[in-house]
Parts: sequence; structure tokens; C-alpha cells
Amino acid sequence: MSFLDRLKKTLSSPGLDRNFWIHVRCSRCGEVITARIDLMNDLTQDFQTGEYRVHKVLVGDGRYQCFQRIHVNLVFDKNKRLIDRAIQGGEFLHPTQVEEARAAYEQAMHEAQEARKARLAELAAKSSSSSPS
Repeated sequence: MSFLDRLKKTLSSPGLDRNFWIHVRCSRCGEVITARIDLMNDLTQDFQTGEYRVHKVLVGDGRYQCFQRIHVNLVFDKNKRLIDRAIQGGEFLHPTQVEEARAAYEQAMHEAQEARKARLAELAAKSSSSSPS
């Protein structure tokens, strides 16, 4: 083991996973967004209470023109375990709900696109039949 490997092992926190994952669903379009909180760098310590806080603003990929901001506030105890959470513009999802929610979102967006295409075809047919030749 090299000197740098030993130093890294000494300075790292044993047993602490530095990643905290959150899964949210947009209240406007239903898109599922997954975000990572880095417990070593993203948290701000409240020295009066000893708690750690983080505020994240999440926005989906915009593939279907929804750019709603989802505000997430998380509070962690001194051991960096989640003790409180709040969300505005969406809802939290349990990790077991993510795949089902993503599939439902993709299905709904696909159906909406198909309905939009059918409506445009209907309007094109209507305008071509009613226009004078």
C-alpha cells in the first residue's frame, strides 16, 4: 500500500457512505427525477443545533417542455442521518416506487404524443378538404 493510499484511508470516514439519493416526482408533469446529495460537501452545518441542512432545486430534463422547479429541503442530524424533509413542486418517492413511476410517466407522455399527432393529422385533413382548389 502506497503512502497516498494509507493517507486517503486515514482521512476518509469509515463506514459512512457519502452519497444520499433522493427520488422525486414533478407535480406538474409527473417526471421522476433522481438526485444525489454529497454528504461531505453539499451540507451546511447549523452550529446552534448541530444539524446539517441542504437545499436543492431540481429541474427535469425538459424533454416534454416542463421546466418546473422542485425545491427540496433536507435536515440531517450530527451523524448525517436524515431527520426531516420538505418538498415544494413535487413529491418524494420511495426507491421501490421509482421504476413504476418512470414507466407510468413514459407511457403517459407517449400517449399524449400519439394523441397530438392524431389531432394534427385530423386538422391537416380537414384543412386540405375544405380549401378551394
